[in-house]
Amino acid sequence: MWDMTNVPAYSFTDADLQRISYSQYCRENCFKGGIFTQLCGWQGVADLWTGAVSDSDYNRRERYLERQEKFQQIDLVDNEVLPDLNIYDKGYRAKMAAWKNSRHKVLQSDWASSDHRFGQLETVTSASVASDCGGNERSVNVSKRAGYISRGFKPNMNPARFNEAWRTWAFQSNFMFRPVL
Repeated sequence: MWDMTNVPAYSFTDADLQRISYSQYCRENCFKGGIFTQLCGWQGVADLWTGAVSDSDYNRRERYLERQEKFQQIDLVDNEVLPDLNIYDKGYRAKMAAWKNSRHKVLQSDWASSDHRFGQLETVTSASVASDCGGNERSVNVSKRAGYISRGFKPNMNPARFNEAWRTWAFQSNFMFRPVL
């Protein structure tokens, strides 16, 4: 399961930094980071990027889909490569990026306008995805629980160290909290 979250940042005085760190979606200056939860309960994060990056661009440039594919090539089952499945939250816009990268399969809740009624298959699929994504939302919460991260990026902080703290906390949290699934 993959999702994105934002970590707040202060308003930069440099116009270029302000432009690339402001997220229209989050309505604030921030950094965005990808968060994953594997079916075994292991959680982790990808690097933080500036807030103006789109979900699709983040997925394409972060290259996690390529790392998944490389892992598939060595994790054979009866000498066959099994297709992987990424579960995305309803608003996560990365289906095309997954498809373009070796035709990764994606499971995501169905969309419907307010006056449309779901059919039986849409209801079951969406309920299943929503249940799984609830575990991933807990991973998002745990990944942002460290005080250093939750306070956001402040003036005079080192962005490389902030990113390392983000990644280290997510790794460390696997040993501190019960698995989400």
